[in-house]
Amino acid sequence: MGSIFKIPAFIIYFVAGLWGFFICLGIVVDELGFIGGAIAFFLAPVTLAFAPWYEALANSNWFPIMLVYGGGIGASILYGIGSAIDGD
Repeated sequence: MGSIFKIPAFIIYFVAGLWGFFICLGIVVDELGFIGGAIAFFLAPVTLAFAPWYEALANSNWFPIMLVYGGGIGASILYGIGSAIDGD
């Protein structure tokens, strides 16, 4: 029964993570060029952690923060509800 919540959680994790990663790569490429983007691609966790904050503070664009962190928090809540239902 908890899979009703867990499956959407996994979908949200996947979509928000992938979409956020591409947005963050775009931010890095805009600021640092192709070489910076290539380095950011190989340092994906660091890119996902810091690029949204840079965009929010430097350019007042809060969408990457809402996508990356909000998607993760929302999916975690759904997964937690599903786990509580299953008794994991």
